[in-house]
Amino acid sequence: MGSIVDSTAAAEQPSPGNLSILTKVDKLRELVGTKTALPQLVVVGDQSSGKSSVLEGLTGFAFPRDAELCTRYATQITCRRESEESIYVSIIPHAEAPRHEQERIRDFHRTLKEMDPESLASLFKEANETMGIRNSAESTSLDVSSLPAFSEHILKIEKLGPNEEHFTVIDVPGIFRKETEGVTTEDDIELVRNMVKNYRQSDDVRSSMGYNKNANLTRSLSSILAIMPSNVDPATQEILKLAKKADPSMTRTMAVLTKPDLAIERATQQIAIDHVTGARSDLTLGYYIVKNRGPDDVGKTLKQGQADENMFFSTAPWSVLRRTGKAGISALRTRVRELLIDLIKREFPKVKVDIIKELSSLKSERDKMGPSRGDEYTQRTFLNQMSESFQDLARSALSAHYKDNKSFDEKDDLRLITRIVEANEKYSEDMEKHGHMREFAGDADPKKRNEIPTMQAPPPDDSSFFEEPLYDEYPELDEIFDPSDTILPDFGGKDDDIMGYIDKVYRSSRGQELGTFSGALISTMFKEQSKKWEPITMAYMAKVIIAVHRFIVEIFKVICPDSRVRDELWDVYLLEELQKSYRRAMDHVKFLLEIEREGAPLTLNHYFNENLQKDQGNRLIATIEGLGSVQSTEILDEYGNGTGKYKDDILLNRKQLENLSVNMANSDYTLKYIHDILKSYYKVSRKRFVDVVCQQAVNHHLLAGKGSPLKIFSTQMVLNLNEDQLDMIAGEDAPVKMQREKLASSIKNFEGALKVLKGSG
Repeated sequence: MGSIVDSTAAAEQPSPGNLSILTKVDKLRELVGTKTALPQLVVVGDQSSGKSSVLEGLTGFAFPRDAELCTRYATQITCRRESEESIYVSIIPHAEAPRHEQERIRDFHRTLKEMDPESLASLFKEANETMGIRNSAESTSLDVSSLPAFSEHILKIEKLGPNEEHFTVIDVPGIFRKETEGVTTEDDIELVRNMVKNYRQSDDVRSSMGYNKNANLTRSLSSILAIMPSNVDPATQEILKLAKKADPSMTRTMAVLTKPDLAIERATQQIAIDHVTGARSDLTLGYYIVKNRGPDDVGKTLKQGQADENMFFSTAPWSVLRRTGKAGISALRTRVRELLIDLIKREFPKVKVDIIKELSSLKSERDKMGPSRGDEYTQRTFLNQMSESFQDLARSALSAHYKDNKSFDEKDDLRLITRIVEANEKYSEDMEKHGHMREFAGDADPKKRNEIPTMQAPPPDDSSFFEEPLYDEYPELDEIFDPSDTILPDFGGKDDDIMGYIDKVYRSSRGQELGTFSGALISTMFKEQSKKWEPITMAYMAKVIIAVHRFIVEIFKVICPDSRVRDELWDVYLLEELQKSYRRAMDHVKFLLEIEREGAPLTLNHYFNENLQKDQGNRLIATIEGLGSVQSTEILDEYGNGTGKYKDDILLNRKQLENLSVNMANSDYTLKYIHDILKSYYKVSRKRFVDVVCQQAVNHHLLAGKGSPLKIFSTQMVLNLNEDQLDMIAGEDAPVKMQREKLASSIKNFEGALKVLKGSG
């Protein structure tokens, strides 16, 4: 088969330990070489730089000399010692290619027993056709001319035989600067330049072929073999400038000078010699030099070409390089193999860590997708699991068990019951301080209970005591809220104090009652005094509903990362049911308002009488204090002896008592009595109403009740979905299926890679 390996090959074969690690890397490359960084040697150079000839010398694989079959894609060449000689050729598909194309590409397999030029040329043409690239510049048909000239697939060549050295190298297309009509375009120039840049960017085939958009340029998993002709000063070579961008310290780059027979001028020869000897070298790994077979050497074997090379470096001025150990393909082959083994040994522990991390990441991504959802059973199971997660989070949110899930720490709005308690306290405070239309007499100072209260005007903007709900945050709730419901009523006349209002209503409504009044008066006055209850309560309900709705929206983002499933579930079923539950809560609040404000005053609460009697008693005390005289009296001890301490007593004589009786029977007695009844009932009713709204409208209808929005997405809801609804909501579309299949394939390969690392694969 024309192997270049001579009788020294066996002695140069790696030790068993090195051979084992080289074999493992080759297996890893086959399994995950396009998905994770692996130590490798990348050969780069301009077109016609002699790159193919160098590869021939290193691998013994003779590339076709046809210019139209020059490297149009990355080529991975692996030499491995086996008992029989053979060449296996396959194609590693580009990971971003469509699935059907990947399957077609993987089906390409060829085996050669002889390596004659005709067989190789035919094989490369078949590979080009399989990859979908042009074979000939003479192809003029539209179907062919529209095909690309280069491919991002990888040609894999395995050269096996009893005398082969274990060796793997990556060849990338040569850089060119001028387009060839009918063959290459300006886009091809840029494509190849980017391929070369990427392969040299110290990552792996994945980054080189575009799979990894965020290649880490600082990692040194690739050594670069830069091929340059000897008849050009290396300092002017673009390939070294590109290498320096990927390898700023130039510690991973080794240069190979080719075609020294074309360096005719003495100055040019000396520049090449100085680089090889190190006089001008700026590379840690240095420069090597080889002589390529020329156009007249086509009929010669590789072994004959090597003999010619030895003779060439025996003549001046090149003979000075023989003692450097850097002249000739044999010296280069030995050094390259040593370089590759050292690189693999140094980076192998990192490779193991990377593979474990990548496998964990892939499994995590697969787990986020949940199980496959190809039929009714798996779709229902998927939604059931999602509903259980939702209910678990809802229970934790209502019981304030925020340690159960990290989402509560990441999003403060998910701490639902805390937000509800805050809203409840604010609502109760607003109702107590601002719920009444007019200030009751004597609320501010018990000593002024008999005084007619002056008007305590509200602030300029009477609505400023509560925050307006954020109606615009969720447009889907527009039909639930009516902003006009939260507008506070007009306060009334400036001088319309509580006693003035009672007097006006009493005088306009009294009949022939003797010392009494109609019970309807209390209903009328209470309805007026509680006018603010509705806007305050409706604003409170809007804030609670928005808090609940926000919680549900955010929780769905946590339990369902798949936006398509989330949107379908939301639009097809949940939103409508949520809107119904919100309406029920709002309707119930309106029902409670109607009962409390429109019905006849009613209470069995003993606090009503206690408050009324207390107010009446305080009013009597205030009257007595106003009529009597204060007399200081010494305080006696238990034995009737003076203590030297004094207290103020109020003394009334008979005439003052008679005046008290007259005062108690005057015309404003009824008005004050009405005031005290209204005040006592208002307090009892307000506290009762606030409790009922929080308990029934919020706790029951919005939080814990059977039909609350937090109970809608449940296993029962999932069970009620029919087959069409299930498929619409949870069925996987084509991209998701492709992603799942891709993840499954990657996980399988990385698990295989892990077995290789452990020695069991």
